[in-house]
Amino acid sequence: MADRADRARLAAVAPLPILLVMWLAFSGAIAEAFESRQPATTEVPAVRDVRFAVGAACDLDTVEALATRHPGVRQFVVMATDTFASTSGTVAVAARSADGTWGCQTAPEPARFGRNGTRPLADRVSGDGTTPAGVFELGRVTAWDGEEFSVFGNRPDPGALVPYRDVRQEDCWGATANTPRYQHLVDRPGCGGPDEWLPRYGDVYSHAAVIGANLDPISGDEPGETPFAAAIFLHRHSYTSSGAPKTTSGCVSLAYEELVTVVRLLDPRLDPHFAIGPTGWLRASA
Repeated sequence: MADRADRARLAAVAPLPILLVMWLAFSGAIAEAFESRQPATTEVPAVRDVRFAVGAACDLDTVEALATRHPGVRQFVVMATDTFASTSGTVAVAARSADGTWGCQTAPEPARFGRNGTRPLADRVSGDGTTPAGVFELGRVTAWDGEEFSVFGNRPDPGALVPYRDVRQEDCWGATANTPRYQHLVDRPGCGGPDEWLPRYGDVYSHAAVIGANLDPISGDEPGETPFAAAIFLHRHSYTSSGAPKTTSGCVSLAYEELVTVVRLLDPRLDPHFAIGPTGWLRASA
């Protein structure tokens, strides 16, 4: 009787050591697997680089020609026409990645220019109806209230990477030559021409990027200085009653969605510049 009882007890407990051995082996395998895994490492720090538009084609020959003369610039907004007399053209954005490759951030989009075409900045006078031709930095302006900005608008910031100013009722862009307000944003609500009261321009200035043509220190705001240009922006088209986009008084204009795209792409890390003028001239001279 005792032997049978002992054998029953052994049979009841015998599986336990086997299960224990199996569990230990399994847990050991898991531990070994975890120990063999190496923590994720990055030998080269991640670089936040530019994004190109998939499938977009733009005039990279002109961009690379510009880059040889402006080696520090990594982003060009190319505002190209056929001739100096042309009042229509295109706007495209190109940028250089960290590895030195230039690529298109937008395809060329239809744009309007001054009613009298384009003209090199040194050959024009404020109010002559041409868009200044040349290569100009993205402007940086200090408003009458101390705020610095490169883009302003009568609509809220669409997501600009550069400083953005919501237009205030006091905002007047001075365009009266050889006065202290010329090429400055001053507190002068309701100002009249040639000065520009920004709220009056509504959605035409829904968003406007300041093209740095003829900004301080020598801008024409002192007696004797040549007033080459004032209030030169990239803004939204103005339209005729039939819906056709108008020429400008000296700015460059785009349709609204294309304007928003360009404003969002302007990247202060890339020192954005505007290249304006006939394609052949931009390649050879600008």
